[in-house]
Amino acid sequence: MKLIQHAEYQGVYLYNQEAFQRCQAAIAQWKERNDSIAVPAYSLQWTYASTQVFVRALSQLFHEYNRIIWEDFNYCRQCGGQCCVSGASNVRPFDFIAVALLDKAIPVLQDNITAWDRECIYLSNHRCSWPDEWRTIKCWSFYCLGAGPWRADASISEMRGEIADKLQRLMRASLPPQLRTYEEVQNIVLADYLDEPLSFANALHNALGEIFVAPFSERYPALAMPPITTTVEDHNMLSKASSRQRDIALLPLFDEKVAAFIAEAIEQIYEHEIAVPEELNIDATQFLEDLESLQWIIEGHPSQQSKLLKEMSLRYANAPAPGDQEKSTLWYRMRDVIFTLLRF
Repeated sequence: MKLIQHAEYQGVYLYNQEAFQRCQAAIAQWKERNDSIAVPAYSLQWTYASTQVFVRALSQLFHEYNRIIWEDFNYCRQCGGQCCVSGASNVRPFDFIAVALLDKAIPVLQDNITAWDRECIYLSNHRCSWPDEWRTIKCWSFYCLGAGPWRADASISEMRGEIADKLQRLMRASLPPQLRTYEEVQNIVLADYLDEPLSFANALHNALGEIFVAPFSERYPALAMPPITTTVEDHNMLSKASSRQRDIALLPLFDEKVAAFIAEAIEQIYEHEIAVPEELNIDATQFLEDLESLQWIIEGHPSQQSKLLKEMSLRYANAPAPGDQEKSTLWYRMRDVIFTLLRF
């Protein structure tokens, strides 16, 4: 398809191009000045050279992280990158900084691209077009159980737990010392967030923001971005994709609401004895399994998610609606979530 017709062209691709150019200029200026950036709260002193060493260490750590995901488990090989969907890359300031410090560049795409509208704009011939030395932290951190088939003798939570355990051991053993200092000051362990890879990526970005991005941006204000403007021709071409783009932009926000519902539902099921309505031919075990499947769907957006959601929708289609002044039950809320996801 045409690059300009992709839903992420304006809000992701153009934005990232301009942000990276600003970041590159700031990094070049820092290198030329050769000054140091102090972060008293964490007793850190950054120089251009020491930050390069730090970024290379993180790059090596994530290469080992992904070796574990790909070689020790079969989910990624079976799936083949179906998590590379529109809206998934989530490029953050440290991603720009890291690429610039590694003397690399973010992708400059051709006028015609191989990615479809629902795929990540940076997916080129079924491969990420970002440099091998640095993929976005969110994409590097992500793992799921892929498209299956799964082992019949284990639950989804057990299989996810096996991945998280190996990755946690790696993080605890190999985290760069600057991030260990952050853990000590904040009294947290970043590896503990790996039960949920999206939470881990966010926690790591928060840490990097505290120990480097904020102090660097204060000295070199590179990432304050103006609104992106387009020509009339660009606007006319983009209008065809505008409706789809709005849907995709709303999807991550809805996913957050679904994740909150899943957490609440699991807590209620385990802490309270809740009777399943007679209209539904399921039990609590089936409900928990469906919640696990729902978690996988909002994390990985697998290609067969429509089929999975349609199967689940049959189990909750008859969930009784709440009466006046009544709160919606878990079952009815599950029904709403499923049917909303089917509309995306």
